[in-house]
Amino acid sequence: MFASERKQGRVIALISDFGLADPYVGQMKGVLTRLASSCQVVDICHEVESFNIAQAAFFLAASAPYFPGDAVFLSVVDPGVGTDRRIVALTRDRQVFLAPDNGLLGLLLEREQGFRAFDMTRARHARTEVSDTFHGRDVFAPLAAWLAMGGNPAELGTEIPTDSLVRPDWIRPNIGPGFAHARILHVDRFGNCVLNIPPGPLDHVRNLLFETSETVDLRQVRTYGELRPGDPGLLAGSQGFLELSVNLRSAAKRFGLRSGDAITFVWEQQ
Repeated sequence: MFASERKQGRVIALISDFGLADPYVGQMKGVLTRLASSCQVVDICHEVESFNIAQAAFFLAASAPYFPGDAVFLSVVDPGVGTDRRIVALTRDRQVFLAPDNGLLGLLLEREQGFRAFDMTRARHARTEVSDTFHGRDVFAPLAAWLAMGGNPAELGTEIPTDSLVRPDWIRPNIGPGFAHARILHVDRFGNCVLNIPPGPLDHVRNLLFETSETVDLRQVRTYGELRPGDPGLLAGSQGFLELSVNLRSAAKRFGLRSGDAITFVWEQQ
């Protein structure tokens, strides 16, 4: 089923929560190199926090613009593996995004337009031996290889409306007059807290308050260096989302925050 006459494969980019201490990533990549030997396999990240769909969604949405226009993205953070959750392929131009339908594609859909969606769930029946606990190796990897070698999602999957895909509430912030309720998508190694707020909606706000166990005054700045060491601020980070940061310190440690936390900003209306 996954055979193709195409000789030159595409880049296959991987995101998972499999980690690197177990053989899971290696087995998945083994399938990819066996079925699509001409493809270049690129690891975006395999250290997504276990079951953290929002973090994986952020990594995918932030990384996609930097890959070739015909790349295939395989994202497997799949707490519902083996259940009746759908397997979905999004296409836009020639890029393909393959993932479980659990919200992982939500930020991508929120930020970009022009996608088509295909239900690829029946691909799980394309192989005779499929582990119900490891679809990453036995279903997603063969399917990604087939797509990368020229397979057309429409040949295997049924087109479905993009608005039928799972969209959790952390996809977008709740912004109103004088307030913004946000969610932390990721805490990077520097302790910056990446929020689900894109640049733009808060551009009119220069100073705001961050409500935590204390009330903290924040400035919106362009660079970390505009803040004194140890001072907190809000800025548009390199990944396309606003970040709560503390210059030369960890904002996450300073405020006791972690990925998934809900936070609120308030400001005076002009």
